[in-house]
Amino acid sequence: METAIIISRCSTNENKQDVTRQTIDLSKKYSSNFEIVKVFEYYKSGRKNDIELNEILNYVITNNIQHILFTEVSRIARRVIEILVFVENCTKHKINVVIDNYNMQSLNSDKTENMLTKTMLQIGASFSEMELKHTQSRLNSGRAKYIASGGVLGRKPNSKQTKEKTLEKHKDVIKYIKQGQSIRTIMKLTDKSSGTIQKIKQLLVA
Repeated sequence: METAIIISRCSTNENKQDVTRQTIDLSKKYSSNFEIVKVFEYYKSGRKNDIELNEILNYVITNNIQHILFTEVSRIARRVIEILVFVENCTKHKINVVIDNYNMQSLNSDKTENMLTKTMLQIGASFSEMELKHTQSRLNSGRAKYIASGGVLGRKPNSKQTKEKTLEKHKDVIKYIKQGQSIRTIMKLTDKSSGTIQKIKQLLVA
């Protein structure tokens, strides 16, 4: 059975979108066709992941991997040139790139370049980049409109307690900190989180 790796990428953090969904979907669909030997899961902008793509390419070449699996073309990258260069480099080394949502493979069964896929990738990559630019344009427009109507970006004024009020609220924590108690002990004595205690410690030395 030929070997493959799965690449799962998101631009956002795990609280917003979980890359494991991509991994699960690809594993279910292709584990009977390929021996999946490694999974690359990472969070990085598709416009700034050239280092990760180089690491992936070096890995598949070094380990003689035959296939790289992606859920969609935008998971490779967001810029057209980076997508096409990555696929071209894979083609040079007879590595097949699978784009699941388009049901495309960059190589034919005899390891020759699939010209139909190449053409569709160029189109798909272009649409992916256009979609990103359109999203950025809408976000920028929304921000500009919000500011023009009097809105303020960033933290709202006075949304955080002053240093004095914060310290006043947590006198019990301060007492145990000055006694030299450990964070774990203070948590038990005050029933407050480690984050709160760390924050008070920082305020005391600020």
